[in-house]
Amino acid sequence: MRQTAISFALLGVSCFRAFSQAPPAPTVDRVGFPEDYSNKFAKWFVFDRQDTRQVRTIYANEAANSVTADTQFNYPYGSVLVMETWAALLDAQGSPILDARGRYQKNPAAAPTIFVMRKEKGFGTEYGPNQTGEWEYVAYRPDRTYQTTPQNSAGCAICHKVSSQAMDWVFRSNLRFNNDGEGPVTDGVIHNYKFIPGEIRVKAGEFVSFHNADEIEHTIADATPGGGMTGRMKAGNTLTLKFDTRGEFNFRCTIHPTMRGKIVVE
Repeated sequence: MRQTAISFALLGVSCFRAFSQAPPAPTVDRVGFPEDYSNKFAKWFVFDRQDTRQVRTIYANEAANSVTADTQFNYPYGSVLVMETWAALLDAQGSPILDARGRYQKNPAAAPTIFVMRKEKGFGTEYGPNQTGEWEYVAYRPDRTYQTTPQNSAGCAICHKVSSQAMDWVFRSNLRFNNDGEGPVTDGVIHNYKFIPGEIRVKAGEFVSFHNADEIEHTIADATPGGGMTGRMKAGNTLTLKFDTRGEFNFRCTIHPTMRGKIVVE
């Protein structure tokens, strides 16, 4: 077993007397297009979104980048986070074309959408019941025109309500603080002391990614005597392994021996 570590809308609609009314939202853009963000901001992580077939890169300005794992419950005023979203490069059958690491690639013929969230004192109140702290949201195109105007940004606030106030309404903090800034598509999840699914099938030369969604550390070790082992995976970490040889590979967690699974390489 050879290993390689790699380690924001919904639009709510309320009805009154048979008329549809969009949820409340700001009427003025107080977020602003983040000029030269890809060079001036810190790149936090790249996330492969499997259901939408997108490559999402998260950037943070200096204020947001100052947040640590211990202070992530309260981002400072002036924090700006950018999510640059690209369509993935697809083959003729509509399947993502993966790079040498098993990751999605940006479609060079497409243009990204630039989702921006900004926190300032007094922001967010115009979202009413959908307020997420003091954050406001706008989405832009690369030419600085609107993909989502402030008036239509309630969906972004609604989406971020799914996140936790304990994380100040920011998604995927684990990719920021627990690993090397990568979010590959995962084939397996470690949860409640189980490998899910228990059996994974791939073709020779393909990658398999595991995400530790448990609250404690685990390992992935070849069950064959003398086989390889990944080392300890912290909670929130993702690890990718490459399988070049056909066959069945049984694996286990060396910390919790009852945890077992199998990868079939065809």
